[in-house]
Amino acid sequence: MSSEVLSKLQADESELLDLAAALDDPVDREEFKLAVVVLGQRGRTLFRGFIELQGSAVPSAARTLLRPMVEINILIRFLATNPKLHTELWQAEGERNALAMIEEHNRLHSGRWGGVPINDDELEERRATVRETRKQALDAGLPWAKGSSLMPTTVQQLETINEPAAREAYTLAYRPMSWQVHAGAPSFLDGLFEQRNDGSVSYSEAASATDLIGARALSLTTFASTLELVAMNLGLPIETRAREIRRSYVPDTLAPSERLDGASA
Repeated sequence: MSSEVLSKLQADESELLDLAAALDDPVDREEFKLAVVVLGQRGRTLFRGFIELQGSAVPSAARTLLRPMVEINILIRFLATNPKLHTELWQAEGERNALAMIEEHNRLHSGRWGGVPINDDELEERRATVRETRKQALDAGLPWAKGSSLMPTTVQQLETINEPAAREAYTLAYRPMSWQVHAGAPSFLDGLFEQRNDGSVSYSEAASATDLIGARALSLTTFASTLELVAMNLGLPIETRAREIRRSYVPDTLAPSERLDGASA
């Protein structure tokens, strides 16, 4: 059975990468569309990285790419709920983070490394961008903009998106995969602890192709869903086929036999 599953995964991965060639087509010079296409491209990079790593000498490293893949999927959904304002918030949050790093470096590390070579006019221009964008968000009644970050947390994004599929992705993929990214203790359960005759224990992160079937299916369905979203927002002709591939693993409606409790929904 596992060989059949692996063959299907490989075939579907190959087809998704063929479909993703549509991401290379030019789009209108519109901030939201540019954001969607760059996020789609990054999703493809992570997907290809997962495929390469899972077949390499360090397959366990592939799992670290799953969380950012899910994050991209959720972020595209969030931006699409208010394309103009949310895209501006996303870009301005990048400016805010850059400013924070510059100011922190100059305050704490300039004695050792020297200050960041940036003039006051450029710094003030960046601060003005952040201030103006924050005002737009507050005027629009977005509560998270009252804090330091211009972007909502992932949980707050889910509240704005209000889609069951996005909440499932968060609970079943984003949360557990954070262990892999942040070295949470549960992530090491994927490895192998081996008891030695002298009472000591060794640990290895060796993984077989079969061990990674679940992670590989998650990678594939996440990227298929991301292609759906990108195609939907950019009008690309790959949406239907990406959805069909995704549904072959995660159907929109579950039969009782597919539920964890075996009961009807």
